[in-house]
Amino acid sequence: MKPLLAYKCDVAIVGLGPTGAMLANLLGQYGWSVIGLERDVEVYPATRAIHFDDETMRVFQFAGLSREIARTSEPFIEMEFKRTPHGKALLRTEVGSQDHRYGHACAWWFHQPTLEGHLREGLKRFPDVHPLYGVAVDEITQTEDGVVAIGRNRCGECVRVQAKFLVGCDGGRSFVRKSAGISLDSANFDERWVVVDTRARTGNKDKSLPPNHAQICDPRQPATYVPLAGPYYRWELFVTDGKSVEEATDPTFVRQQLRAFVDLDKIEIVRIACYNFHGLWARGWVSKRIILAGDAAHQMPPFLGQGMCSGIRDAHALAWRLNLILSGRSNANILDDYSHERSAHVCEIIRGAVLLGNLIQTRNRVLAFLRDNLIFRVVSLIKPSAFLKAVNRKRPLKGGCLGRSPLAGHLALQPQITLPDGRIELLDETLGKDFAVLARKGSLSQHELVLDVLRRAVPIRVLEFGVASENADITDHTGVLAQWFSQHGIEFVLIRPDRYVYDAGSSEELERAVRALISCLSIGISHPSVQSGAA
Repeated sequence: MKPLLAYKCDVAIVGLGPTGAMLANLLGQYGWSVIGLERDVEVYPATRAIHFDDETMRVFQFAGLSREIARTSEPFIEMEFKRTPHGKALLRTEVGSQDHRYGHACAWWFHQPTLEGHLREGLKRFPDVHPLYGVAVDEITQTEDGVVAIGRNRCGECVRVQAKFLVGCDGGRSFVRKSAGISLDSANFDERWVVVDTRARTGNKDKSLPPNHAQICDPRQPATYVPLAGPYYRWELFVTDGKSVEEATDPTFVRQQLRAFVDLDKIEIVRIACYNFHGLWARGWVSKRIILAGDAAHQMPPFLGQGMCSGIRDAHALAWRLNLILSGRSNANILDDYSHERSAHVCEIIRGAVLLGNLIQTRNRVLAFLRDNLIFRVVSLIKPSAFLKAVNRKRPLKGGCLGRSPLAGHLALQPQITLPDGRIELLDETLGKDFAVLARKGSLSQHELVLDVLRRAVPIRVLEFGVASENADITDHTGVLAQWFSQHGIEFVLIRPDRYVYDAGSSEELERAVRALISCLSIGISHPSVQSGAA
């Protein structure tokens, strides 16, 4: 009889892809014990996700991994919409804001196996985070005070993990989601595309290949071209004329299609795969102590490059809430807040991705003509960035744990600031891992009692900024913070751990914001401290 390997922890994570590994890194930073259960021993060798945005890089920064990830990723600025592969662009637009308002370049290409390697390496920093690779979970049971997951490793040994919470990050076919009895809603988008991953034969960037990401909006053959990080290039080809998977992925046929885009002597094909691009989301993300995140909770067409980004946001939004629950500062009801907040945000992104996808892949020549001339050409003459803004995810959160200010739900800015010792850092490096109050120098002097109430309720850092002569906690040498505060007529901003603004206002409004936050987090009620379980 095979031995039983038993573990206890605060949080079990099923699936250690980008979302699960990110969540494990974040919980490790908070000091909680984590067991990660991953079916595969090695990182999946093929590239699936290819893009992340500035907010995702900011989460990597929070986790202390941004420098390594930036070293192996590549920022980019522009994308194009074209009728034919070598034709003139109908619309050329910058991707997102280019002012680094959140501290990083707005858009990045990356190589997923390399990125996942960074995330897995990051887990080694935490003595209480234990990834178990090669373990397939096949049974999950909830108890009154926890969850038990059972699986088997590659040696056939039974693995039993007892946790206070279990998070399913196990992908679109999620066993965790099915075990919890959670169903999916659909955006009624289900289209088949062939993904062709290639590598430049030079082993480096090939200057003969187009430098910009392009959507080829040809009704005869819709396609996407992506120059990835390093020597990697991708083409995505819409499956036309009812072809079967076997026909659409036949290497001879695929090479014939690629000749319209590239000299085949310049590249070697690494992988050909067929995907169904879906728009799906879970009807509920929480079932007692089982929680969903990433593709287990939502799947979206890739046209906005927001699939993995949304999973990373899930991980950050969930990590700080679990930290409050496990430390006894809040109760598990705030997980419902996580579910409502993230579901609404993801649904908005999915709708934008579906809209863009339908524009790109239409095969109706009349609709394509109207699109090219009434949308792309007109927008290119007026304000190109307005088009992507209409479908992009750079919108505030709606609902959830948010205050009254018009700024609530927006990402806080992250300019460079100067510390008292003269060092220049990005703002987040001074905010810590928990809540933060950022205020103008001297604006909080009459509100120490309110701040004491807040300090007793949640871990928080209070920082005042000013000019160099004011001897503030941080110096706003770029003037970005002062301009931001003046633009919105505020004297303080209360920032959540995931860097979204909870509330902002005049100093007289601070007490109201604090009381509302405490109520939102179910703080002030007696919660027994949840002791950390050693792995």
